[in-house]
Amino acid sequence: MDENTGRLFSQRELFRMAHDANGNSYLLKSIPPAKRRKQMDDNMHLMAGMEFEKGFPKLKPYTGTTDFHLVAYSDRKNCPSQLAALHFFLDDYRFRNAVWYNLERTTYSISGFSHMFTPDLSLWCNLQTEYYNLKNIYRTRFVGAYWSLCGFHVIPTASWGGLQSFSYCFLGLPSKSIIAVSAMGVRKNAAAFDLWLYGLNRLILEKSPILLLIYGEEFDIPQITTPVKFLSTFVTKHFRNEKSK
Repeated sequence: MDENTGRLFSQRELFRMAHDANGNSYLLKSIPPAKRRKQMDDNMHLMAGMEFEKGFPKLKPYTGTTDFHLVAYSDRKNCPSQLAALHFFLDDYRFRNAVWYNLERTTYSISGFSHMFTPDLSLWCNLQTEYYNLKNIYRTRFVGAYWSLCGFHVIPTASWGGLQSFSYCFLGLPSKSIIAVSAMGVRKNAAAFDLWLYGLNRLILEKSPILLLIYGEEFDIPQITTPVKFLSTFVTKHFRNEKSK
């Protein structure tokens, strides 16, 4: 019995029971193929139960533990899922198709993890159009909202592109939550670091996070009063450290 809801099965157990061993939905199997294809366009069949902010799915605040191992999606088969959080601070090609075009199957395959970071899809600076950035923000929020509905603990991730992205890049993020941010590559030059620091301050101003989880090597962040915790992956923390001994 789920201690939090008093129900016989938890939301995660109900999710697994509604899918076969390959992660295919039993409900969708019962729908004629032509109608099924229409319902599955851009994952619209998974939208039920979501809340939206100006067209972007809204994520719930995460205020739980951060005492977990960090496991990259690319390492998910080699690292234990117990007491681990799955992250997507990777090149997009390593996970984009899996988490969007095969969202249900992928969710079933990683359901041994209780904690998930929302996918960190790339945003770009100085594009002639904001279409790609808007699309990636929408998909990031959608996947996180879906995982939350499936009963997983979802840690929101924030990202931004150029200055024009600040009109939408934080839509759907919760206030007063733990929020994760990647710091990979932000110190390659002064301009990149200034933009990253500006975005971090905007995030703090608009969403008042209770803790920032920074993915990357530890460094001093000037003028930040919000508590910060730097993250290292399971592979870095355990295997690479063993090789250096």
